[in-house]
Amino acid sequence: MPKLRTAAILPIRLKEARKALGLSQYSLGVKMGLPEEVSSARINRYEKGRHLPDIETAERMAHELGVPLAYLLTADERLAAAILGFSRLSSEAQDKILSAIEKANKR
Repeated sequence: MPKLRTAAILPIRLKEARKALGLSQYSLGVKMGLPEEVSSARINRYEKGRHLPDIETAERMAHELGVPLAYLLTADERLAAAILGFSRLSSEAQDKILSAIEKANKR
């Protein structure tokens, strides 16, 4: 699968993550601290790719969605899956994986 530009992938991942949590655009916007009167429209614009959020907004978005910011931004599907999976592991499991990666890179 070809890599997509961040401007193309963020809207896709944002919508998928929001729907996975069962959140409406309005509720995500409100949870992020956006004014109620613009929260739905703002999230809709991000999901349609009409606007990209600034980094602080993207960080709040990722936090409320329970995903790492890097997951929303990476254009590589395998890396996105690894980021999301890694973030859901315990610290001990993360350390084991990092150790395995370091060993594999030394070969």
